[in-house]
Amino acid sequence: MLSDESLQELERHVNACDEAREKLQSALDDAESVGTDAPADKKAAALEPVADAIKQWRDHQKAFMDAVEESEAPDVPMAALFLKNKADVDATNARRGLPGAHVEGTDQPFDLDLTGTRGTILTNAIMEL
Repeated sequence: MLSDESLQELERHVNACDEAREKLQSALDDAESVGTDAPADKKAAALEPVADAIKQWRDHQKAFMDAVEESEAPDVPMAALFLKNKADVDATNARRGLPGAHVEGTDQPFDLDLTGTRGTILTNAIMEL
């Protein structure tokens, strides 16, 4: 069983991962709206928020994994189960594998659409920034 303090710490990191995911989706939408005919500098500027959101998500995932390690939970899946049962918090985004920003312990698939322009934007942001 996890202490209330451990649960709160894990929940804080899960919420931060959820927020970073929302930022990534918004940044991808914004970058996609720039269009392929935009000047190169405008397209490049649109990649920065995408890369920043991925970095934030990765950093919050690392903090979540560190909190799991410091808690009484035997592993990440069990910590996620405790969170779900005790606090009704879904830790899926804290456990998603991020393209180009792997965090050890992530075991859930990345579920954003990476086809077409959005996939190109995400790939470019990861590779260039």
